[in-house]
Amino acid sequence: MLLKATLQSLKSLVALMIARRRNFVWEDDFESVRAFLAQTHGMTRSFRNWVPSQFENIRYGPGGEEYKADDNDLIEVWEAIDESEESGSPKIVAVTNRSPPSLYWIHIHPEYTDLESEIISTIEEDHRELCVKEKQDFEIRTLIQETDEDRQALYSGRGYQKTDLWEYNRRRPLDPPILEYEVPEGFAIRSVDVEEDFSRYREVLVAVFPHCGKMTKRTARTYTEASFYKEDLDLVVVTPEGSFAAFATVRLDPVSRIAELEPVGTHPDYRRLGLGRSVICEGLNRLQKYKPSVICIPGAAATEAANRLYDSVGFIDKVAVHLWRKTA
Repeated sequence: MLLKATLQSLKSLVALMIARRRNFVWEDDFESVRAFLAQTHGMTRSFRNWVPSQFENIRYGPGGEEYKADDNDLIEVWEAIDESEESGSPKIVAVTNRSPPSLYWIHIHPEYTDLESEIISTIEEDHRELCVKEKQDFEIRTLIQETDEDRQALYSGRGYQKTDLWEYNRRRPLDPPILEYEVPEGFAIRSVDVEEDFSRYREVLVAVFPHCGKMTKRTARTYTEASFYKEDLDLVVVTPEGSFAAFATVRLDPVSRIAELEPVGTHPDYRRLGLGRSVICEGLNRLQKYKPSVICIPGAAATEAANRLYDSVGFIDKVAVHLWRKTA
């Protein structure tokens, strides 16, 4: 009887591990994906997967093109089906997304990492077909944290090569006090009205992130409709002449309360005045009333200036992220 029960348990486990992928539809699937990302972050306390606001920003980020129905095709949901149940109830075990042309992310449940090799094989097969169709040389890329030794071993065994340091994933402990700051005389920090202040807002963003030149009043308005957006956490530094010199936004996921500091920047004409540090500290001060569960910067720039800035405001827990690529 014991042997029979053990075999039945194994059969049930195998049945549960049958993974099926399906198309993603934002209106139907976002809440489930948000819950999946929040759950897996809570389980691992790492940034192996994105945090919810990173994913939501695919649709609401103001710096790129407007989200279209076809953009759903860049995202897929992987589910494990428990075939031991009549309902065959699905459970999300992974979410994959692509940034054209060739950068992929695999967000996977920590209890289902054995499925990652299968998912990679499927992604590679689809990407080869895409390269043939578009008459391009095959190249596929992904980002891996230096602490994810198992994932590095997996990709290395599949022919991927570790290349450049791409970014850092950073976390700020919740307990340390926030630095006091003082902006130069005549400067002020305030919330931005992305429609009323549109021209000045886009100008300072483009000075730091040129791709934000695609921002329109429509996409700026859409940005404020994201669930992570709070006007009092979208801040700018205003010069005595009224232009914008620096900016910092804290995106707060309302379900997990994970706070993401993004974007942050200072106009080149106003650097070395401490404005970046000041506007970040003001954002952190305002954030406290929302009682965040985590404060992080996934994808922080790896430049010397960025490292100095983020270290100075307490984001001292950091992990290097490298680009891995495969070309054959």
